[in-house]
Amino acid sequence: MRVIFLDFDGILHPAGSPPGAVLPFEWLPILERLLTPWPDVRLAVHSTWRYSFKPDELSELLGPLGPRFIGAVPRGPRAESILWFLHMNAAITSYLVLDDAPAEFPRGFPGNLVLCEPLLGISAPEVQARIEAWLAGGVS
Repeated sequence: MRVIFLDFDGILHPAGSPPGAVLPFEWLPILERLLTPWPDVRLAVHSTWRYSFKPDELSELLGPLGPRFIGAVPRGPRAESILWFLHMNAAITSYLVLDDAPAEFPRGFPGNLVLCEPLLGISAPEVQARIEAWLAGGVS
């Protein structure tokens, strides 16, 4: 199983904008378009939104990608929580982490980590290219 670990703020919509200036999940259609040819790819959430929303609510927030949702990582630092989730889900054979907070990941994090600009997230062409390369089996 291939999994993309998702942060929300700074990935699926801009982070750090004034309240009301951002449309939540405005870039979700980009991720949907990227994933359309790859029905095998699942989504796990490591966003802090996992502290405020139940798993079924997180799935709902993902709209048309909700059926791909396999769960949220447990509470705790993002990198450690992702590694725990991987350990508990041996069926995951490949993964990609999308985040905008480099401080959350130690140097040498053992995975495909795509750090996004918080105001651009997955709307950035270079981020989309890295996601597409991973999806196609290339190096991210």
